[in-house]
Amino acid sequence: MATEKNKSAENHAVKSGVLGTNLEHAKEHNLRAVIDAVRRHGELTRAEITRATALSVQTISNLVAELEQRGLLIAGEPQKAKRGQPARPYRLNSQGGFSVGIQMDHQLALAVLVNLAGEECAKIQKTVARPSADEGIEIFAHLVDEVIEAGKVEKQRVFGVGVAIPGPFDVSGPTGVGPGWVGYPLEDNLSRRIGLPVIVENDANAAAIAERLHGAGKKFDNFVYVFIGMGLGAGLFLNGQIYHGVRGAAGEIGHILVETDGKSCECGNKGCFERYVSLRAAYHALGEEDNHHSSPEHLEKLFEEKDPAFMGWLQEAAEKLRIGILALESSFDPEVIFIGGLLPPKIARALVDLLNPLLPSVVTQLKPLEQRVLLGVSAPSAPAHGAASVPIFYEFNAELYSHSKKPVGRS
Repeated sequence: MATEKNKSAENHAVKSGVLGTNLEHAKEHNLRAVIDAVRRHGELTRAEITRATALSVQTISNLVAELEQRGLLIAGEPQKAKRGQPARPYRLNSQGGFSVGIQMDHQLALAVLVNLAGEECAKIQKTVARPSADEGIEIFAHLVDEVIEAGKVEKQRVFGVGVAIPGPFDVSGPTGVGPGWVGYPLEDNLSRRIGLPVIVENDANAAAIAERLHGAGKKFDNFVYVFIGMGLGAGLFLNGQIYHGVRGAAGEIGHILVETDGKSCECGNKGCFERYVSLRAAYHALGEEDNHHSSPEHLEKLFEEKDPAFMGWLQEAAEKLRIGILALESSFDPEVIFIGGLLPPKIARALVDLLNPLLPSVVTQLKPLEQRVLLGVSAPSAPAHGAASVPIFYEFNAELYSHSKKPVGRS
């Protein structure tokens, strides 16, 4: 039975994403372009996919049929339009594949298994004590096996493993995790150990990718994701792709100066952004040392009690974040800036609320934005969920297909 469609096909706006190509040898690119279009809109009919990808009607018919056969698309019930035959919408099959995400600091390692919709299927965590890189490989390998087993999925249905590490891994290593990580070939060594593709990203980039795939970021091609962790970083999406920079250190906004002759930073400067906006800055405001600090959950308790020292930090963090947002808008002219990371959701929301009114921006005055700042995902396990999004992002990224040539959805 056809169901009544809310909007007719003629007034249903489909935003163009990745365009396809009608060249025969580019079928795998086109399959990814179809998935990108469906993912961004939630569900689309074949006619809408045709408009979004600029491919021919026959090509779309063949591609959709193949994606259904591969278990990546699911057809919904036909929807009656005002004119013509009922059209069947297609959506991603959330059970069409899975991915593992791992996060680790000097005390805790955590792994999550997610499906194509980013929904958590299983989670495993383990206490660690500043592991070396070789020890970390074994910890990661056991976590991967355990979380896949806990999720009751076959290993061949897992696209890969993402690892979220604080900071620019290729430049300075994951600060504070343990000895021997700087320059360590984590991707190659872990991939050989577990028999799955492995991608390492810093936590800010991983969070930005998750926002792009599963959150409000799917509506934007150009945005900045400010990640508040023990330090401060940003993931940059430019023209629909994550931007790493020449040295892999793009988004190191924690070392932008926001205070003249301010608090001393380990980088050698004074007044760095992350000395005011980070979990570490919050702990320092409470008089706690790096190696003997409380937890994000304790910060939430202090927030609920309106602890004077904590509320003082929150107010100062908002003031400095206001300056940083203005700098980011002037530098990148993004569609929006997301604020997320490891802060408990209540604190993240309060911080975003304290930003108003934002400082006047010359960039946004050229074309006023509906919202300049949005709240992203903020939770202690955010890096792991972000990391799990990374293999999915690269698996279905049509623009990056030329580097892999691997059939979409196949290990």
